[in-house]
Amino acid sequence: MFSPVKDRKFALHRSPCANGEPATPVHLLLHVPKCAGHTIHRHLSTYTATGSYYRSRKRKGLSRFILPWYDLNGMPHPQQLKALGGHHIGTSIDRLFADRPIRRSILLRDPVSHAVSYYNFRMMRYLSQGLNTYSFDLAYRARPKNFITHFILSNFLEISWPRLLILSAIEKYALVNQFLSSFWFVGDYTRCGELIEALAPDLGVPALAISHNTQSEWEDCVQWTSLHVEDLSSRTLSQIRQDNELDQLLWEGCCNVDRDVVDTIQPREICETSRIKFIGSELLRPLYQAKRRFQRGWGRPRTNAARAPATNTVAGGAGS
Repeated sequence: MFSPVKDRKFALHRSPCANGEPATPVHLLLHVPKCAGHTIHRHLSTYTATGSYYRSRKRKGLSRFILPWYDLNGMPHPQQLKALGGHHIGTSIDRLFADRPIRRSILLRDPVSHAVSYYNFRMMRYLSQGLNTYSFDLAYRARPKNFITHFILSNFLEISWPRLLILSAIEKYALVNQFLSSFWFVGDYTRCGELIEALAPDLGVPALAISHNTQSEWEDCVQWTSLHVEDLSSRTLSQIRQDNELDQLLWEGCCNVDRDVVDTIQPREICETSRIKFIGSELLRPLYQAKRRFQRGWGRPRTNAARAPATNTVAGGAGS
């Protein structure tokens, strides 16, 4: 498996200019789950020139516990790439694009709608595989607090989980805000169409995309009554926002930022939460994860599997 730290398959190229012209930028598209990443991936994989776009994968086997987590096996030479996307794109990848401008983009989501959408997606995916479902309460208890913040810190900033356990909430929030302030595009997931339109000139793709992996698309394939934010009690809504204060503030501060002023993102004031409380929730979470696996029928033979969605014909939207 390829690691830019150890593997010499790709020699660092340092010829960014041809005839004195600026180097071609490379776009790094950081995908947070259920934030329209699949729509972007399908659009780019369909329309970009061969060898100019690649989607990273997560390492498999025991090596997945070693940073970096991404697997670039099969990736074209970095000099050919115009865009690299995926859930696992650590900052150590930067060295592959020495002396080329790097343009990072990310779409975020508020913690309530993200938790609900992620729950619906997983339940419908399990049903398509012939597995069972479980309650939203169990799914939420098995989910890390401030899921999006920790996803960015671990998958993109490559901070190990032991270190995340000892970092304070203020330190985590400051790290992510500093990181996002260097981005080319930051916005709410509903701005997926705007991001693709901005990418189109650099990547040579159509400016209008077709949505993929949407909730309605899945509902056409499996028998599932989707949960909606409106179905949650006011107490549950309040608890989710309180548990996920960092995610809420990140989304509020970045969801409507204009691309030309991303570097002006200002951190909000937050109340420091106890590290002991976070460590306690992380110690209990494996119990809920085990219960979740048991209830969905993990390890049992899969029967009555339904067809999973492949495409969607709704134009211009974002996956939910």
